[in-house]
Amino acid sequence: MLSGESRITDNLACATIYFVGEALNAYTRTHPAPFAGSQHPTVGLIACAACDGLASLIQERASWRIAALVATARLLAPFISLDEAAHLAGSAARAYRANVDTNFLSSEGRQISTSVAYAVTSNEDAHLTNAVTLILLRLAAPPSAGMAPATNRPPALAYDLGGATFKSLTT
Repeated sequence: MLSGESRITDNLACATIYFVGEALNAYTRTHPAPFAGSQHPTVGLIACAACDGLASLIQERASWRIAALVATARLLAPFISLDEAAHLAGSAARAYRANVDTNFLSSEGRQISTSVAYAVTSNEDAHLTNAVTLILLRLAAPPSAGMAPATNRPPALAYDLGGATFKSLTT
């Protein structure tokens, strides 16, 4: 049985998987072409936005990242290997965090974050449908549109672990 921070992370990941999973299912039903590899990073950015909104809703802002990593890996596992999914999840979380830190998060990212949180708060089917529709529209958009991270800025690669700061070129 999970408790504390693990339970919060698991709940955030499960809620994100539900919302984004519904949109992915709708996408595969309505689009004749298979889900392209170029769309995989978008799934990660969407999962980050959803987790961020849900974590803010429950006032656990620091919990979004691990939940987004778990959710992204689970969502992409049917399309690619778990190792590739985990790598993409980490890249998406870094890109999302860099965009939040520089106030560069797209309006689509903010809309997804807000709509998912509002759907949970309202507990109404119409708001759930709206959130899933926003996610579906983002999945159907060209991969370079909207939520794509800024390419002219390097991602934040400094990590503070217990008072010690580490810099990495790969993680």
